[in-house]
Amino acid sequence: MAKMDIALDLGTSFTSIFVSGNGIVLREPSVIAYFDGGGRRRTRAVGFEAYNMIGKAPEKTKTVCPIIDGVIKDPDACADMLNEFISKILPESYIIKPKINCIVGVPTGITVEEREMYEGVLMRAGVDEISMVSSVMLAAIGVDMPVSSDFGGMIVTIGGGSTDIAVVSLCGIVTGCAINIGGDMIDRALMDFMSGLYRIDVGRSSARSLKENICSLIRNDCATATVSGIDIETHNIRTQAASADQLYNVVFDYYKNIVDAVESIINTCSPAVASEIQRHGITVAGGGAKIPGLAKMMKAILNLDIHVSKEAQYATVLGGGKLLSDPYLLEDILAHI
Repeated sequence: MAKMDIALDLGTSFTSIFVSGNGIVLREPSVIAYFDGGGRRRTRAVGFEAYNMIGKAPEKTKTVCPIIDGVIKDPDACADMLNEFISKILPESYIIKPKINCIVGVPTGITVEEREMYEGVLMRAGVDEISMVSSVMLAAIGVDMPVSSDFGGMIVTIGGGSTDIAVVSLCGIVTGCAINIGGDMIDRALMDFMSGLYRIDVGRSSARSLKENICSLIRNDCATATVSGIDIETHNIRTQAASADQLYNVVFDYYKNIVDAVESIINTCSPAVASEIQRHGITVAGGGAKIPGLAKMMKAILNLDIHVSKEAQYATVLGGGKLLSDPYLLEDILAHI
């Protein structure tokens, strides 16, 4: 039987798949759309196609985001979504579906019951063999941290639903935490801000566009953009301009909370580990790491060197891809779980 080795990053905002020998072959929004007729759901679209239906679909088409705050909340929808994604990446040359071996990133500290739920979702999606590794560990591998050394490094991954903070050493996590702050929460805050200040309701995709295109942690940033929405008073369609400087306080407050959590973790470290962090600094990954001014803002507060990964949004799935070709490292990491 043919075999396919994949690495999977199940993110709140995006799902990414790495195929051994091919690299990253899929990165699409973690969204599925169903046609709900007579109480029976039928998959209508997934990924970008389903995301573009949010807020625009007819009554019988329901869009579902099965992963919230970094955790699978709707196992059935997640399994259906993954099944469609895996079907997309299968080469046409395969007459019979190959045996799929998968390394998947999971939240740090998940329970036995949650691990069983993840396993059930992946098996329903067509995966045959599953290795679960903490997503933050995969991200550390993805940004080339020496995770098997006596001090691998300190990493912060800012995702769509949560932020993970960890100190890595000898293939395990010395200390860390996860907080429910991520890109989706910032999107909602931007929607609330536009509603409160400008009296205009903008959609989720418009808020995300503002975040990705003009938001920054640089005071007096002059970048501007326009969004369309519904005027709260007149209910008419209206276009509104916004500037990075106007949105600064919205995004700054969330990132400041992340930095406070990082500082709290450092304060719990032993003197030996704290000394290593002082020497090596902190690496930041995840889609939320791409915001301009992040490194300067974190360094000003923590007085540490901050390294933002060049491919921040791909760190986790790239780490999984590297583990696919290093079974000895994978074995050492799994021994610490």
